[in-house]
Amino acid sequence: MLEERQQKLLTLVVENYITTAEPVGSRYLVEKAGLDWSEATVRNELRLLEVEGYLTHPHTSAGRIPTTKGYRFYIEQLDKDSLRVGKNDSQALEKAFSANGQESQYKNVAKTLVQLSDETVIMAFSVEKMYYTGLSNLFSKPDFVELQLVASVSRVFDRCEEYLPRFYERVENDPACYIGKDHPFGEMLSCVATRVGREGESLLILLGPQRMDYKNNWALLKKVRELM
Repeated sequence: MLEERQQKLLTLVVENYITTAEPVGSRYLVEKAGLDWSEATVRNELRLLEVEGYLTHPHTSAGRIPTTKGYRFYIEQLDKDSLRVGKNDSQALEKAFSANGQESQYKNVAKTLVQLSDETVIMAFSVEKMYYTGLSNLFSKPDFVELQLVASVSRVFDRCEEYLPRFYERVENDPACYIGKDHPFGEMLSCVATRVGREGESLLILLGPQRMDYKNNWALLKKVRELM
């Protein structure tokens, strides 16, 4: 179990990396986060977090970035009950539900979520029928500047109908975060997913890099559930 100071530092690293997409160093944390600890203390704690597998560092940088284990710990510690969308986002989602017909509503919701989350959205009406939008959001992120990574993720969507049935049974009514091997879309990606529809027959998935804004994405799907 991580000590309180280590938990705080891990949270700061994750949230700063989500925002900036840049490795986070001890000096940055002390100067920008207003920590009462010395830079040497912070540097030592970051080293211990790396030894324990919560952080790693690119070879070209002295700063750290979260690992899958680090993201997973961060997600588990979130106070999800307190997460709420802002007024503008709430109104945008309410408007998306104004279309006639369930399929049209869901497509409107998917497009609205693409704008609000800056992620890719998959709407699976059933195991056999799906709709996705916002791929440009995914491929424009700095996480996928290498063409090899873009090609790898593209293959996931080419075979999405094959992967989706394996994921269908895992998703429950309440929104949940899935990272690494928790989902079938590729270990470099994360998703937040929930069931939608009168009988929970459809899936709504926000898909992005592991460096996604889990708080915002979880709150958005929570709001969608409230509006149904």
